[in-house]
Amino acid sequence: MTDNQQKSSPGNDDLDLVMLFEKLYCFFRNYFVMLAVFTIAGLAAGFAAYTFLPKQYASSMLLHSYTLTNNEQVNIIENWNELIKHKEYATLAQRWNCSADMAAEVSEIRAAEIQKLYSENNPNGFNVEVLVNNNAILDSLQKGIVYGLENSEYMKERLATKRDGFRQLIEKVKTEISKLDSTKNSISNNTQHAASYILDISGINTQMIALNEKLLNYQEQLKFMNAVQVLHPFEKFHKPEKPKLIKSVALGMIAGFALGYIIAVFLSIQKKIRRRRN
Repeated sequence: MTDNQQKSSPGNDDLDLVMLFEKLYCFFRNYFVMLAVFTIAGLAAGFAAYTFLPKQYASSMLLHSYTLTNNEQVNIIENWNELIKHKEYATLAQRWNCSADMAAEVSEIRAAEIQKLYSENNPNGFNVEVLVNNNAILDSLQKGIVYGLENSEYMKERLATKRDGFRQLIEKVKTEISKLDSTKNSISNNTQHAASYILDISGINTQMIALNEKLLNYQEQLKFMNAVQVLHPFEKFHKPEKPKLIKSVALGMIAGFALGYIIAVFLSIQKKIRRRRN
């Protein structure tokens, strides 16, 4: 008896599968027009959303931090992104020294280290990526971001201290160069014992060259001493990052088909209920 039931079960499974496909075929045949209409309507809605939704443009710039670590700068920028999420544009405008209207044009701001390894001198810098509603603001936004990273009270005091230190070093080096120059002139003017001073003049020249190299190095560091340096600025792209045409159309089609399928299932259930009542 059991063997007969086991032998008959594969046939029953095949029959159930055939019946299932038959029901599906009948369902889609009966509601094909409705599903097609809703799918096409969803496609049109997706295209309309792509056409009328505001365009958003992406851009990125490369910064190098002079005072803070890359990770600290990234955390500051992540805090700005939280302000954007909560629409705190007035606070953000104060941080960036810009108008609240310009800050409202920024949809998202992110930052990431180029190489996620700690280094005291931060040789690799970090990337700042933004998503904006109007790419015409990118130049002003770049200045605002740099201003925000440089103009906290801590950064101002630290930079002022470092600049004063370099100015003092420059003055000391200039004083030493002046002294060596005076010594060299004194030796050169002493024509009676010039031969005995040849070695001294050679040593003085070597010292003056070394001091002048130091002076140029200090002046260069003072000139480019900022909290951050822009290694690569924002670039304006005319092709929007969001919305994307293919994604909008595909999501519209899927949403339209899903809505049509739900309505078709609901109507099919209603028909079955009516048949049972009759």
